[in-house]
Formats: sequence, C-alpha cells, structure tokens
Amino acid sequence: MVDIAQYLSDCNFILVSNREPYEHSRGVHGIDVRQPPGGLVTALDPTMRHTHGTWVAWGSGSADHEVTDELGRVAVPPGEDYYTLRRVWLDDADINGYYHGFANRALWPLCHMLIQHFEYRTEFWERYRTVNLRFAHAVADEAERCAGRAMAWIQDYHFALAAEFLRAMRPSLFIHQFWHIPFPPTDILYLLPAGAHEAVLRGLLGNDLIEFQIDRYALNFLACVERFVPEARVDHGHQTVHFRDRVVHVGAFPISIDVAAFEQMAASPESDARVATLRARYVRGNRQLGVCVDRIDYTKGIPERIRALETLWAESPELRGRFTFIFVCTPSRVELKPYHTLECDVVQSVIAINERFGTADWTPIVLINENVDSDLLAGVYRAADLCVVSSLQDGMNLVAKEFVACQLEERGVLILSRFTGSAEEIDGALLINPFNIDGFMAGIRTALEMSPEERRRRMHRMRRQLHHSTIFDWLESILMRATSIMASQQQQAAHAAV
Repeated sequence: MVDIAQYLSDCNFILVSNREPYEHSRGVHGIDVRQPPGGLVTALDPTMRHTHGTWVAWGSGSADHEVTDELGRVAVPPGEDYYTLRRVWLDDADINGYYHGFANRALWPLCHMLIQHFEYRTEFWERYRTVNLRFAHAVADEAERCAGRAMAWIQDYHFALAAEFLRAMRPSLFIHQFWHIPFPPTDILYLLPAGAHEAVLRGLLGNDLIEFQIDRYALNFLACVERFVPEARVDHGHQTVHFRDRVVHVGAFPISIDVAAFEQMAASPESDARVATLRARYVRGNRQLGVCVDRIDYTKGIPERIRALETLWAESPELRGRFTFIFVCTPSRVELKPYHTLECDVVQSVIAINERFGTADWTPIVLINENVDSDLLAGVYRAADLCVVSSLQDGMNLVAKEFVACQLEERGVLILSRFTGSAEEIDGALLINPFNIDGFMAGIRTALEMSPEERRRRMHRMRRQLHHSTIFDWLESILMRATSIMASQQQQAAHAAV
C-alpha cells in the first residue's frame, strides 16, 4: 500500500461526507461502536489515522450525542484516538428534505438521467441549502483550528453547495470535491427549476479541483458551466474554468476497490468451503452459476435483467436448467416509494419466474433480499461462472471490480452494461445495452458458451488491469493532483506579493 499520508505531511486534512466512519449506538450492554462497510471508509480511515485529520459527517448513531463534546467532536477510533470525528446534527426535517428530498428525489434521478423519478419541491431545496451551509460552518470552524495549511475534501452529490459557502468563509482554504455519481448533460440538468441548476454549478465552482469518475462526466460538467454560468470561462483543452479570479480544475479519477482485501477474503478457508458448497449445489453436469449483486435501486437495471432472463428461458427451452442466478438484492432507501415498489416488484417477478420455469431439481433464480457481508460475497463471486451488471446508468459500479478481484480460478465471465463507468475502464468484459433485450440475451448466451480458455484469457487481463488500479491508486492520484495545484497556487501568491 502506498503511503498516501506523504502528500499531506505539512497539511491539515479535513474530510467531509454524509455518512460517518464510526457510529455509536445504544446496545444491550451499553454503547456499541460500528464502522459502516464501504470502500470509502476502507480507503480513507488509514489516511486519517496517519494524518491525524478531521472527518466531518452526519452524526446518525443513537448514542452519538452521548460521546461527543459540545461541538460534536470525538476522537476515533475508540481507544486509539488517531483523528477527530466532527459530527453535524440533523433532525428528521433535515433528513427528509436534504437527504431523502433534494439529494435522492431530485439530484439522484437527474444525474442518472432517469427523469421519470425526478421530484422537486421548494422545501427540499431550501433544506438542502440549509444543511449544506451547516456543514460548511463546521468545516470552516475546523479549518480555523488548524495551524498552517489546510485542505478540505468534500464527498459526493449531498454537498453540491458546500464548497461555495465554505469559500466565502475561508477564501484561502484549498477545497476539492469528488462527485461519485454521473454528472448529467445540459438538457437534463436544466430540468431543475430556474436558479437551482445554476446554483448547483456555482456551488461546485467553489472548489479548486472537482473530480469525476470518467471523462464523459467531466465534459458534461464543463458544458453545463459554459451554458448556464455566463461569467465563467471554460477552457476545454486544459479542463479548467476561470471563475471569480480563480481557476477551477476538473479531472477524471476512476474509483476502485481494495483489491488485496477482496482477494484475501476470497482465498480464506471459509471461502473455500463456501465455494465448494455452492458449486456442489448449483453446478452439476453442464450447469453454470451466475451472480448479480445490487442495491435495490431503479438505476441498477434489475427489472431489465429479470425480463431478459424470463424471455431467454421462454424462447429457448434448451437453456432451462443450464444455469442458476443468485440475485443478491440489498434493501435501500426503503423510506422512498419508488424503492419500496421496486423491491416488491422484484420479489414478485422472481417468484413468478421460479414457478413458471423451475423444476424439482432446478431453481432458476435464488433471491437473497438482505444485506450480505463482504466476506460472504467474496465466496459467491469466486464460485460464479458469470456475473451480470446491468445498470441503466452508474457512476462506476464496484461490483464489477469486486467480481474480478475474487475470480481466483479465472473461470468467470463479466457481462457489463456499457452505461457504467466501469465499462470504460475494464477491458475483457462482454458489454451489453440493458435496454436492448435481444442484445442482453445474446450476451448471456455468449457467456454460457464461452470456452474455458477464452474465459481465462479475458479474466486474466481484467485482473492484471485491476491490480494497477486499486482504491489506493485512486486516492494517491487525487492527492497528487490536489497538492500539485495547491503548490502552484502558493507560488503564484508568492510572486504576486513581490
């Protein structure tokens, strides 16, 4: 692992995210501490430990208040006290308006270009502005405590306005932001009511550097700025924006996973046993085992995948009994009606398919409708002969990379939507258009019929690529760029002062 902290040796590091890295909750025997799963925490917790930085996040745990000081600060990890967690408090109205409202009913569907789910309410927008301002105040307060240089790194679409607010409070602070999801083209962003789309862009232009998953999203952002922010001057060649006497840099930095951790989980004795059990149960004769892993979300193309499988088995009876798919569908945002409806539809559709095509010794789809730990997933990925990722739009999609990392025997085929960021990075997958049911079915057929030699060749190439593009490489590339811009700014300020 690269020592990323070297880029922050003389700089105070302030990280901003919606979710917190440690959550305190009231348990049977007192206060329990949990570290939420996820690649971001895995990548950034070691960096925060080395730099003794500050992580600003929503305090969502039931006992979070009890362990913090009057400013919402607590040392973490518990008992080790390597860095500071600064919690921002949100009430139910904040969560409903800022998070469930504007972030996930307006920005999320627009950025994924699924406008049928777009819902805008003025109260959502106002609450989103209020919460962004509250986070900006917390970050500004933490920056003021710092001796010497400081850097604030904002995460994702929850905080589209925070950088501009923070810039007004701390003009000299270096601010950058990673936008994890797609960024939409101009005509889609324009669906936000008058003023809101421009405010989002101006908010993001409060950063010194804005990081997107792939070039296409960066280009979309630049096009939106050029169209909707008249006083901004866009330099497409250098991917910069000249705005309010500042230069805002834009770039593509594809996120990844902790490859070594997934390989280790896939190679564990527990995984060995799990793989043997799964293949003994589902891979008999010429049968194969497929896997899909998704949050229940309308962006993931789950109904399209179910429709393709149902049509394939209906039109090609010879493929019945040839393969079983394990669908891992994790509940998500159940408070929002489209997600609850989708979950019910998925369950009913799987039941109907299994009743229609299943036999005494073959279940077409095995549905796991609950959260599954990463170590269990690693064994499922390793056991599978094919993996389907059918997102309608996806910033990156790390399931594709997790599957590749866990394919120790290199027998699996990755069937990947061309509308994922991963499709522009991974060379060796079978690319599909999930809206094209015939093409989708053809992709599954091709995967089933692919020779062992071709499978190994493709998977070996994908695994080799992945080893040179881990989450730590992602983090290093961003911090290298950020510190380079920071140094250039300091040089220009020194020359201007002479």
